[in-house]
Amino acid sequence: MKIKDLGFKEIYSAEPSTPIREIASKMKRHGVGVIPICEGNKVIGVITDRDIVVSCAASGMSLSDCQAREFMTASPVCISPDTDLEEAARTMGREQVHRLCITEGDSLVGMLSLGDLASSLKNDTLLAETVRKIYSPTKVTVSA
Repeated sequence: MKIKDLGFKEIYSAEPSTPIREIASKMKRHGVGVIPICEGNKVIGVITDRDIVVSCAASGMSLSDCQAREFMTASPVCISPDTDLEEAARTMGREQVHRLCITEGDSLVGMLSLGDLASSLKNDTLLAETVRKIYSPTKVTVSA
C-alpha cells in the first residue's frame, strides 16, 4: 500500500515568524501535536507540543515572544506520497520520529503519524519493530 492510498487530512501549518502561543492554540483547536512550519508551501521545519513545553516554556521566555523558527526542528524527515507504507515505517524507525511530512516536490501535501501507521499497517512485526526503534535510547551528553 502506498501513502497516497491512505488519503490526506487537512494540514494545519504556520510560518517561521508565528508566535508559539498561536501555534499552541492551533494545536489545541485542531487536536494535533505537530505543526509543519512552511515558507509558502515548502516545509522547512516542524514544531511539536513537546518542543513548546520542553524548549520554549522551559526557556523562561513568554510564549508570545517565542517564534516558531526558534524552537522548530529544521529539515524534517519527508517522504513522497508514492512511498510504500512499509518503507515509511522503516523510515520512522531509522530516524526515530513519530511523524513524517509528505511532500510532492517541495510542497507539503500531508503528514503521516505513528497512529496512522498503526491503524493501516498490516504487518504487526514491522509495526512493533518501528515502535521499538523510535523509542530506543540514543546517545546523549547530559550536562547539569
